Amino acid sequence: MARVYYVDVAVPSDRKKRKRHKTHAVFDGVRVFRVNKLTELEDAEEIYIDAMFPQNYEEILDVIERGVKVLLLKNTRLLKRLRKKDRIRKSDENDAKLLSKMPRTCFRELTLKEVKLLQLINDYEAYSKWKRIIKQGMSLYPLNSFKECVKELRSLCRRYARRIIREVKSDKRRAMMYEMVCRELGLKKSVEVAILVARLPLNWKLSRLKGLLGFTPRKDIGYSHGLRANLSKLAASLYFSVRRKSSLKLFEGMDELPLNKALYILQLRILKILKKAWQQQRQCMLAGVQ
Repeated sequence: MARVYYVDVAVPSDRKKRKRHKTHAVFDGVRVFRVNKLTELEDAEEIYIDAMFPQNYEEILDVIERGVKVLLLKNTRLLKRLRKKDRIRKSDENDAKLLSKMPRTCFRELTLKEVKLLQLINDYEAYSKWKRIIKQGMSLYPLNSFKECVKELRSLCRRYARRIIREVKSDKRRAMMYEMVCRELGLKKSVEVAILVARLPLNWKLSRLKGLLGFTPRKDIGYSHGLRANLSKLAASLYFSVRRKSSLKLFEGMDELPLNKALYILQLRILKILKKAWQQQRQCMLAGVQ
């Protein structure tokens, strides 16, 4: 018999549980139990989860490919509000039970295409990180083996960048935003723009996006180091490679500013362009429906 499960998702590398493997807390409507992976819920028809981490992409993909619907909580703050309202202490087991009390409208269904894209981005960023680390090591030990590693990693990064851009452009909604942003930034293509379009919750208000990226720290929103790094990398690339040969308004008033200040302002302007592209894409979609 097919069943519905509510899962408080665990991060395998959770530092708090370093000495033992962290498992998912699962509520089936009657009892709470634990599993190592979502794939162990063999009779599942629907799985409701509170969060999704890069370490869990593979098992989520396996479950979706099996025909199971995986629904992600849209806003994790709802759990905190419900705990406070019911005066329940925070624990994995309690959170799994609380998920079952939330209406389906609080969740959104994950698609195979979406999770595959996120996994591609995660792999690309891992290869980029290793390329950067090995290049730093080459400054101390200029070995031929290091040069070969960097060459291979550079090739992998380019290959994955092309795949990410292709996946983003294959989605009508994301493709529209991607093209708008690239045009505003004076770029023909950019993997960083593709990643930001895919991962940034652009449906949020600009003030919340600034909190997520660390421009205006907020207690109710966690700071995403990864997304800020993507934005910083894009801003630096634009500043050093596009600014001198461009007459775009994007770079107005930056010539006399210190480098750090100029890059900070450029990041904010890029964020506003991304938000504007989302708004324009939404208006176009609504007009098309009408």
